Amino acid sequence: MLTRDEYTCQSCKGKSKDRRLEVHHIVFRSELGSDEESNLITLCKTCHDAFHRGEITLKRDGKKTGNLKHATQMNSIRVQVLKQVQAEETFGFITKEHRQLAGLPKEHCFDAVMVATRGKHPTFQTNTKLHKCCIPDGDYQQTKGRHSQQRIVTGKIQGFRKFDKVRYQGQEYFSKGRMSTGYAILMDVKGNKIDLKPIPKFEQMKRGSARSSWNMSQQPMPSISSCII
Repeated sequence: MLTRDEYTCQSCKGKSKDRRLEVHHIVFRSELGSDEESNLITLCKTCHDAFHRGEITLKRDGKKTGNLKHATQMNSIRVQVLKQVQAEETFGFITKEHRQLAGLPKEHCFDAVMVATRGKHPTFQTNTKLHKCCIPDGDYQQTKGRHSQQRIVTGKIQGFRKFDKVRYQGQEYFSKGRMSTGYAILMDVKGNKIDLKPIPKFEQMKRGSARSSWNMSQQPMPSISSCII
């Protein structure tokens, strides 16, 4: 965008002498303005602020995003995907009927099994399931406090980082929060805080594995009375 506009404010053409350049949405995002180049324009901070105060106007026409509703967009994508790949389409009510005929309880893992077996009665060879939860690659919150005056430590504290897998009192948890005083707040794989009293200390837990893009934990499958395990 800056290259297209030659690093020049498109309102004052550099007359304000303000070197701080900002990208402005001609049609506001709040009004469904697009992020495409045709809806973006380079303004210096002086002109940008003046525009939002209503002191200047822009003689440019912007562009809105597509006006298709989410369901319509997904339906269009679905049709195109089925044309490109060899896949069999199914629906939730079909999966539900197959699961009920197999005598399985309502669980995401059993819905996935019935989709994979195409309705055939499954024979399980395991009694555990792998739960995966995506976590951010970095710590986006860097500070806290009313005026962001207190910096948050994002590195290791006593050898532990946020989202590390740890073992405490024979159970596996994940680090949710850490205190420089040596205490930690733990959570399960789904991100739910574990209320432990007294609050566990780093010295009482063992680091299982370092944080990664996915938190993974093996859990027992719900009881199945009508299937062979």
